[in-house]
Amino acid sequence: MNPPLERRYNRRVNSIEWRGAMLFLLACLCVVFPAHARAESTLLDPGPAPVVVAMMRSGSITIRTWDRPQVQIDSDGQVQSQQIPPEEVQRRFPAQIPLVAQTLRTPRGPISLPPERFVAPPLPPGPHSGIVVRGYGKTTITIPRDTAMVIARVGRGFVAIRGYRRGFFVALVHTGRVQLNGVSGTGAVQVLSGPIVAVNSSFTRLRARTVRGNLIFEGCNAMQIEASSVLGSIAYDNGRFQPGLAHFQSEHGNVALGIASGGVQIGAHSAAGHIYSDLGSGENVQSSANDARAILNGGGPVVTATSGTGAVILYHGSIREHPQLQRRLPMFRATILRRPPARRPATFRRPPAFRRGKPPS
Repeated sequence: MNPPLERRYNRRVNSIEWRGAMLFLLACLCVVFPAHARAESTLLDPGPAPVVVAMMRSGSITIRTWDRPQVQIDSDGQVQSQQIPPEEVQRRFPAQIPLVAQTLRTPRGPISLPPERFVAPPLPPGPHSGIVVRGYGKTTITIPRDTAMVIARVGRGFVAIRGYRRGFFVALVHTGRVQLNGVSGTGAVQVLSGPIVAVNSSFTRLRARTVRGNLIFEGCNAMQIEASSVLGSIAYDNGRFQPGLAHFQSEHGNVALGIASGGVQIGAHSAAGHIYSDLGSGENVQSSANDARAILNGGGPVVTATSGTGAVILYHGSIREHPQLQRRLPMFRATILRRPPARRPATFRRPPAFRRGKPPS
């Protein structure tokens, strides 16, 4: 197969995979009800704790909250909105959310994300109406603070969720990015090609994964988190952990953990790279070239960080508190400070100021 035909074939396969997953979600929530199509502001009154599903072929979806019971939809494109009665939402609510298999062509060859299913938490007691929004363009959806569930999908563009707390969220982007600001609760995020950025957020349970894209968590607090990238790097900067399990894995990128406070037990491994730490002489750290164990502040939640070919870097607090680390790792600094992303995933060079620890005795 020649390259142009192969590219068209891969785009068709990815499109079919996305359509299959979205049809599943629509089948869970949607039946035939009148749809309202417009490119202006729409105000809907779904009742308490609604379920909101938004899907855009291209453009953006911004989810924000307010203290009103209505759902407001503003778009500069063309969107359709449907309201689903509570009995249909209850009957069709998915027990599991599919994270579909997707394949991306890269200089390393085709790379695939395997299919996964994310178990959805149960809806709160009581009736829940549904709002379904479909179309294209730059769209902002303002939802009540008590919204029970948000699902947002964009083919090419981005999803931003801001200030949504104590709910269930799903963000799916094929090519683009996902941003979570001041978000809390349980959620699943998948981007085939592009970054995932979470700032000042708190997760009861989170699954986040990409093929080609960095995963950046800044000032976050997690109870249970699983974050993975095939080609991108992962940074959990100035973060905290609650009792639970946390796992960060990159096949060809790097993993950096900046622990803000609290006790943790860290297990770090790099198959072909190295482990570097700047945790201070007073901490209980045992490390070799490829493995490290660290018990900080007496221990606590178990946190594991692994990389196939990249490095694993452990440090206290924020990258902003390590000027020497910033100088030695400028791409890491730019990623954490959310400057315009580089064309390639961030890479780490060995910082001369950081020495490898002694092997465990």
